[in-house]
Amino acid sequence: MCSFAIQTSEIMKIQALITLIISVFVTLQVQAASQIERLDEAISQREHVMQVKQQRIDSLKNLLPYSHEPEKSLALYNEIFKEYLTFNFDSAMIYVDRAEQLAVPTGDYDIISQVNIHRALSLATSGHFSHAVAILDKIDSRKLSPETKVEYFTACEWAYGVWGEYSDKRTIAPEFHAKSMVYLDSLIAVTDVNTPEYLYLIAEKDLRDKRYDQAEKNYLSVLDNIPIDCRLYAQAAYALALTYQATGNDDKYKEWLTNAAISDQMVPLKENLAMQQLAMYLKDEGDVSKANSYLKIALDDAVFYNNRLRMLEIAEKIPDIVNEYQKTIEDKNGRLKSYLLIIGILMILLVIAILYVYRQHKKVAKSRNALSELNDELKILNKQLSQTNESRERYVSLFMDLCVAYIEKLNRFPIVLKLKVKQLSDISSVAERYIRPSEAEAKEMFFNFDSAFLRLYPDFINQFNSLIQEDKQIRPKKGELLNTDLRIYALIRVGITDSNKIAALLFLSPQTIFNHRTQVRNRAIDRNSFEKDILSICPVIPD
Repeated sequence: MCSFAIQTSEIMKIQALITLIISVFVTLQVQAASQIERLDEAISQREHVMQVKQQRIDSLKNLLPYSHEPEKSLALYNEIFKEYLTFNFDSAMIYVDRAEQLAVPTGDYDIISQVNIHRALSLATSGHFSHAVAILDKIDSRKLSPETKVEYFTACEWAYGVWGEYSDKRTIAPEFHAKSMVYLDSLIAVTDVNTPEYLYLIAEKDLRDKRYDQAEKNYLSVLDNIPIDCRLYAQAAYALALTYQATGNDDKYKEWLTNAAISDQMVPLKENLAMQQLAMYLKDEGDVSKANSYLKIALDDAVFYNNRLRMLEIAEKIPDIVNEYQKTIEDKNGRLKSYLLIIGILMILLVIAILYVYRQHKKVAKSRNALSELNDELKILNKQLSQTNESRERYVSLFMDLCVAYIEKLNRFPIVLKLKVKQLSDISSVAERYIRPSEAEAKEMFFNFDSAFLRLYPDFINQFNSLIQEDKQIRPKKGELLNTDLRIYALIRVGITDSNKIAALLFLSPQTIFNHRTQVRNRAIDRNSFEKDILSICPVIPD
């Protein structure tokens, strides 16, 4: 039991260190802001802090399968209960029940009493005061160990203290507060004087005895020596806020209520009071929207913890905030109506002014629009005319170059014939040699034609292949502008569709041209309309 308790203690120390690191990170984020901004920042971290809390609980639960001895399981159940005590009532009671199943068979009065104390503490925290007191009344504190005795007096003081807060202030509450003071004295007597808990209990006694200056001093001493993310900080901050409220120091009251609410978020505590008290204070200050937001968070925490008494308490406060919120809305609506009236008058004056200006400039605007449209049209026409003229000049020049070349060739033909022909039988071969262009001349002519055509139809190859099946498309080889197939259909595109004429221009036989056209059509996506589609290929006028 002792060795397992040491292991559990080490795990708790590691978890506490991790929590401290996260707490320091979150604390550094919120300290630079104002009080309310710090609280809002802490609220924004709620989900993350709850995940850390749940991970700490889960790490304890994960040890349960390895605790084969009842005393080890009981120690874990008690640790898990402490995590759930101010976090979730139903879960806390589950582990109290499990602890009871292990404690009763031991017959150990101290162990059984500890479980009953935990049950009473949970019941009192959730608002079941009479049930809690009934359990505590059956316990004989004289038979308890020192550690269990501290828990017993803590539970008794807490049960009667909170019961008194929810009782009639004139009749029943004084009795419960008196009993709470008796148990507070007993708790002080069994608490280690060198702990922050002892100083906190002394401050509690000072507050209840209305020694406010001494209470303030002791609470501040406690708060200076503990981190903000522990329950004792939240308790001391809330008690210090009550001390300032009793002395009429509203600024300090609000400040420490806010600090207590921040601490509640960082522990996290779901059984808390600071948030709803702060909401009511902000409501009185006129910040109804923020008050409504904080009261909703307090209600969400009460629902999460399953504290029905706290839910009822918050529900009673909601109408006050709703009424104040409604009043605020009505005031804003009144101001809004005044603003709308003024804006309406200004809008009417503005419309009149706009109409006047509009009428004055209407004719000028129409003239400008007409002139602008005319200028745009002229620009387009001038551009097209310029491009057309350039194209004409370029292709007329090319045509004239070709004509000159062939005229020169024809002029040379008689001279060459006189020099070369010695016999009548040689005339045919010589004439064919000089009338028919050489391979170099044909290449030059084809190159000139290809260049001219692609200037007119720069996207011809892509548009042509868009009509061909994807795996059978025709592309010129490297160094070519057009190949024979492309050149045939280039001539078709410019209107030369007769195969005989195409054959003459390309120095091929009509049959060869026919074969090429047939083969290309067989590659087409739509064979029947292919050549008609070729005629639809659009020229692109260069910019």
